[in-house]
Amino acid sequence: MSPSAEGACGLRLQAVAGPSVLRDGPGPGEGIAGAAWSLRSLAGRIVEVSDSGAAPVLTAAAALVLEAQEGGELAAWIGLGDSVFFPPDLAGWGIDLEALPVVRVPDLPAVCSAAEGLLRCGAFGLVVLDLKTQAGMRLAVQSRLAALARRHRTTLLCLTRKKEGAPSLGPLVSLRGEGRISKTAFGRFDWEIRITKDRQGAPGWSHMETCRGTDGLC
Repeated sequence: MSPSAEGACGLRLQAVAGPSVLRDGPGPGEGIAGAAWSLRSLAGRIVEVSDSGAAPVLTAAAALVLEAQEGGELAAWIGLGDSVFFPPDLAGWGIDLEALPVVRVPDLPAVCSAAEGLLRCGAFGLVVLDLKTQAGMRLAVQSRLAALARRHRTTLLCLTRKKEGAPSLGPLVSLRGEGRISKTAFGRFDWEIRITKDRQGAPGWSHMETCRGTDGLC
């Protein structure tokens, strides 16, 4: 893989602490899907996470890829063009890069076609679509992908780059979150996914983890 400059700067964090779930108001009860950022709670759903380019969506995706691999699930990554995650950063999380298929395609229709093929085979617990600034999917495409994700209990994670408050990819997105990141002290960073839409619970909850920056950012 030959990451672009964007890919090389997109993910520069390594996990150091366990997650916490924070809620601003009434949130989903214990055991309800959506109450945590985990494959178990996101299984069978189309999930979209957005940021403005500050890296938390890639960090959130890496956390799920690692969880999939540790649980014996297959994960795959589909990206647009030459831009891709920075491989040493994922390796720093403990992710087995040789066990992570990466598919590069030129445009959104090709992304959707590749995702449909991976979902149909039923072998993957997690499929990541790194969509960058691509605006949306046709409803018919969303419907097919949502049905396949439900059938095979696969998490279809869509990573997008948007301004805060921008519309989601479409009405069949089951869970939508916005990523934020802040530096604390001694090279530590907090990354947070604030949930703005949750069709299986109530929005308004957040998932936060503390990470350390890789060499050069501490």
